[in-house]
Amino acid sequence: MGPNGNRYKVVVVDDEAVAVKAICCIIENQCPEFEVVGTAGNGSEALELIGRTSPDLVLTDVEMPVLNGLELVREASGRQPNLCFCIISGYQDFEYARDAFRGGVLDYLTKPIVPSQMLRTMKNVEEKLRKFYYDRRVGIFRKICMGETIALEEIQAFFPYKEFYAALLRENGLPRRYSPAKEPELYGTMDEAYMVYGRDNMEELFLIPREVLGQQPLIDYMTRVERRQKTEGSYTTLLYYGEPFSGPEISEKIRDLYYWLNTLSTVGLSQVADLDNKRLLMERIPSPDITELTGILQELEQYAKTGRYDQIQKCIAKAFAGWEEEKRPQIWLEQAMRRILSFIRTQTREEESLIESEYQFEDAFYYSTSMEMLWQNLYTPFRHLTEKEKENYKVDSPEFFEKIKIYLSEHISEPLSLQAISNLFAISQAYMSKLFRKYTRQSYNQYLTGIRIERAKQLMDENRALFVKDIAEMVGYRDQFYFSRIFHSYTGQSPADYIK
Repeated sequence: MGPNGNRYKVVVVDDEAVAVKAICCIIENQCPEFEVVGTAGNGSEALELIGRTSPDLVLTDVEMPVLNGLELVREASGRQPNLCFCIISGYQDFEYARDAFRGGVLDYLTKPIVPSQMLRTMKNVEEKLRKFYYDRRVGIFRKICMGETIALEEIQAFFPYKEFYAALLRENGLPRRYSPAKEPELYGTMDEAYMVYGRDNMEELFLIPREVLGQQPLIDYMTRVERRQKTEGSYTTLLYYGEPFSGPEISEKIRDLYYWLNTLSTVGLSQVADLDNKRLLMERIPSPDITELTGILQELEQYAKTGRYDQIQKCIAKAFAGWEEEKRPQIWLEQAMRRILSFIRTQTREEESLIESEYQFEDAFYYSTSMEMLWQNLYTPFRHLTEKEKENYKVDSPEFFEKIKIYLSEHISEPLSLQAISNLFAISQAYMSKLFRKYTRQSYNQYLTGIRIERAKQLMDENRALFVKDIAEMVGYRDQFYFSRIFHSYTGQSPADYIK
């Protein structure tokens, strides 16, 4: 189907009336995905027809009077860059026409027209058109999400529905900004009737046509999605526009979703917010006094001068308890903790590189599911209090890390959160993350997702009769649609296409 869910529109161009009639007859009777919207006898007539009908595909002969097929391809492509073509001509013209494949030509059909050959060609063209429109929609949607300016005409061409809903679902903390071990971006599959994009696999931004959702309230649908995908012990932030909006408003709505995610995201706190009600949202934003942080730093400095380092830890823990009660957002906490950790680093003369410290800082916010866990993960690199803690730093060996990898491989169908694995091997989350960066050059999540996808591919190769839902569960995903998006992001194919 075309970008709006209707049949692909086709223009047929040939100076032989018999050939035009034969092609139209085959399309109308045996190609339900296509609709002939007009015919022309030469390239000049075709240009005028293309301008009036805006087809998805042009089937054109090569040798024609006035303006031949290759000239038509070049001229029409200049006017409508997204237009696709299929060349029709005799065998002797193949070498002549091959250059056109660089300019939007999807396939080549030879004369005389044989119905079985044309059906195979049209099926091939349909798959290419489907992939073409999917890639274009994904590319435009990603640019919109990245804040790039997109021409209104392009938005309307690839998102032609009249009205949309939008929602943003994020699990745990905000995306990393600096870590080299970023997870691949997440995209919806070609089989989904709406667009999905995530800056990593912990996030999904949904753009749903009103016609697709029907009478179902958006919040009801998104609540079911959140319940299916939420992992045990995590927290989620769900923001949505429950009232439909027009295509020209897409960019503005997406900017707002990201803005409010940054504004509201709070470590350990699951939230749902209707962005159509901004007044209530404003009431949820705390207004902390920055002088409070200055006072804490002065108190820490006094403890440091008298060597009372145990009081430093208690002072920060007390501050964290207060911030949790006040629901301080992650953005504010990051700024506060950078200043506090900078002070601690100065007092302990920590020699670890600033780059590694930044990676640990990001991981702490990315994986922590509570304020208590966040403080433990942030403070761990500076804590040298007990012999047991020191012993943890002796597990930095390939042999120990191999045990972790073996355990993950043998329990791949289980949730396997970073917290659970860290507890199992009796080391902190911060240290576990550091081991994965050292030995795999990946984050924990990225490594785990990678081995899950490889196991899924292995299962598909061994038994192509398995259902996608069953494969998803066998590699640790409760939601087959979420699994399909992850699989596509890592392999470039949907599970269904891979099985084929």
